[in-house]
Amino acid sequence: MVFWRFGIFFEKALPLSLCLNRVKFYSACRGKIPDSEFDVNQVRQTIKKVRNTITRYDMISHGDRVVVAVSGGPDSVCLLDILCQLKDDLGLNLVVAHLDHGLRPDVDEAETRFVKSLAGALQLPFETKKAGRLMARQESSLEERARNVRYRFLEDALRKFSARKIAMGHNLNDQAETVLMRLIRGSGPSGLAGIPPLRDEKIIRPLIEVSRDEVESYIEERGLKYVTDATNLEPRYLRNSIRLELLPQLRKYQPRIVELLGQTAGIMRKDEECLEQMAGAWVKGQDKSGDGREFRFHFSSFKKLPEALKNRVIRYAVRETGGSLRRIGLRHIEAVRRLAASEKPQAMAHLPNHINVRKDYDTFVFELVKDTQTQGFCCFLDGPGTFHLDELGCTISLEEVLGSELTEMSASPWTAFLDAENLTYPLMIRNFLPGDRFVPLGMSGHKKLKDFFIDLKLSSKARANIPILTHSNRIVWVCGLRIDDRFKVTDDTEKVLKVTLNR
Repeated sequence: MVFWRFGIFFEKALPLSLCLNRVKFYSACRGKIPDSEFDVNQVRQTIKKVRNTITRYDMISHGDRVVVAVSGGPDSVCLLDILCQLKDDLGLNLVVAHLDHGLRPDVDEAETRFVKSLAGALQLPFETKKAGRLMARQESSLEERARNVRYRFLEDALRKFSARKIAMGHNLNDQAETVLMRLIRGSGPSGLAGIPPLRDEKIIRPLIEVSRDEVESYIEERGLKYVTDATNLEPRYLRNSIRLELLPQLRKYQPRIVELLGQTAGIMRKDEECLEQMAGAWVKGQDKSGDGREFRFHFSSFKKLPEALKNRVIRYAVRETGGSLRRIGLRHIEAVRRLAASEKPQAMAHLPNHINVRKDYDTFVFELVKDTQTQGFCCFLDGPGTFHLDELGCTISLEEVLGSELTEMSASPWTAFLDAENLTYPLMIRNFLPGDRFVPLGMSGHKKLKDFFIDLKLSSKARANIPILTHSNRIVWVCGLRIDDRFKVTDDTEKVLKVTLNR
């Protein structure tokens, strides 16, 4: 087994006698003493704190299968060890997942071997993947590409093992550093809310209330091995500079700065959740177009909103229109506010992600303006997993389920349940083409897709933005509208393909 600590590699075989109910990695170079002589109280306090965090945020239900993201660093190793301590009590089934980013070939391979050996010693399923060419794309920063590839890998592991949660190793210091980094960059209240303990009901961070000092103490007392990423010591990166230089200075003024920044993030998060709910309730009460790519509300109603709520309503409308708030900053929100304050009866603001905001007399219109009708779009889906449709700013997920395990079929227009036995990969998702025909669910004969759109009174612009899922040149699903009757689930269906479009 290969270990790496403090930048030094060394090898040591793991004694079989150490493989009891769980595996303990003792320090070969420091001769750690047995478990019974550890500072048991300190270890128990850390485990108890994590257990309380899990309970407070309702992160895990009894019997959940959890994919644990393990880089091999101290945080993820500590997280895995604590979850192993709690797995019997919480009824957890754990899966270890490790992504090889491929940015440091020799080091990445050693880290992968380390995490694989750790999972094997703990007798846990292990999933790994090389990021490969996905990291070479140039449309975003290296940090953002790494994050996107990492979460895509974890989402795939979630589906592969039929897990319910993904556990990440972010700790309280990561929270404090994030708050400071966003404050320096000029973020608003939503950014200062920091890292959410629970996101999308599946990303969980059980260590988010545990400080880095507590993690290091736990690692020390438990004698756990881990790997050290030398790039974490390079102050040229903003987060590293905050960790290595700014926080030590702030501790001179306030020794509890990490804890207090964590508290601030918690307060901001609760306030944001409340305001977001209020904005959402207001938005949902307004008129909205039926194609999911345009949103409008009356300017006179917007003017009556409290100032604190106006920004949230704009953010909500932008997210509803474009599917994301990435690249949307305060200056963009202020541009829409200026549009609202303008005395011109008609005006327009251009936002990132192909979003335009128009003022037409008493009406605000948020619209996605990317011309997919002339450019077209096409994506091959080579099996279960999540695929990004950059042209539409959304993702499509494929999941295979046994018909006997399917308890109910969602009524959401953006989810389709199909007879998987009538389909073979790759599938294709593309834009509407002239001459398209299909058999709408409930009908026995073909219908031109153009006539189908005309019956629904969809504009040409709306038609161009509707994804069409196909199999061997046959339409399977007109996304959000109707599946083809030939691919519907019947009483004889043994395997179901669940397809979800996340707008």
